[in-house]
Amino acid sequence: MDDRFQGFDIEDDEDDDLGLTDDQWLESLPKLNKNNYEFIIKIDLEETFIFVGVRELYWHEMMNIEAYSFRKGADDTVYLAGEQERREILKKAILWVATLPDREFETNEDGQILSKLKFEIVEYIWEQYQPKIFLGATEAAALYNAAAKYFNGEAQANSPVPAIIIEVDMMLKFGGLSRAELKEISTTEMERMQTVFMARAEAIGLGVRNSRRPAPQMEETDAEDLTEWESTLPPNARDSFNQHFMNGFDR
Repeated sequence: MDDRFQGFDIEDDEDDDLGLTDDQWLESLPKLNKNNYEFIIKIDLEETFIFVGVRELYWHEMMNIEAYSFRKGADDTVYLAGEQERREILKKAILWVATLPDREFETNEDGQILSKLKFEIVEYIWEQYQPKIFLGATEAAALYNAAAKYFNGEAQANSPVPAIIIEVDMMLKFGGLSRAELKEISTTEMERMQTVFMARAEAIGLGVRNSRRPAPQMEETDAEDLTEWESTLPPNARDSFNQHFMNGFDR
């Protein structure tokens, strides 16, 4: 069998594994806690099955990783180093790795498990992990539209209102989260909440599209000195003056 690992430091627990079937051995692996956003990834590689216990990162962990992964190029251009970001995410996300039929097992307590996995294994893990932790375009669009209808007071006869929309509405009506509670929100849940917030803002007239209405134009005036002063401005500055000078005066 092809050795796809660079080598685990595995202790021989033959006495413990003696007589166990593969299913029983899998049942003996560390349990995952759904309340901590933990789940399992299974990878089928010919004769080898790899089971990876992972967790979804909290939103603030993801933001810190993203900030850490930005780099500055030779021409001072700032860019996101995608490979660096991916590895930092998996370094925190992977809890343990187990294989069958050889029954190898390794925990990630020291955060160094990636150094014990070949690149192709890391790629396989990421391919299955990434879709589970980021909000897809289809779900985001459906959630946004449902939230917009909800906050506009429109009936939704075709489908029920997603629970998170009601939760966000209740949060806004009866008080926000504490800092400790906020830190316990996963990345995906935070993306969903942000989508609902945007739809609500749009529905009540605080969204980006509503805030980009044309500013009031300055009306004609008898103040000749102001007109003469404006005529001395370059065309671009004159247009900007017309757009912004009277902002807020009609409120």
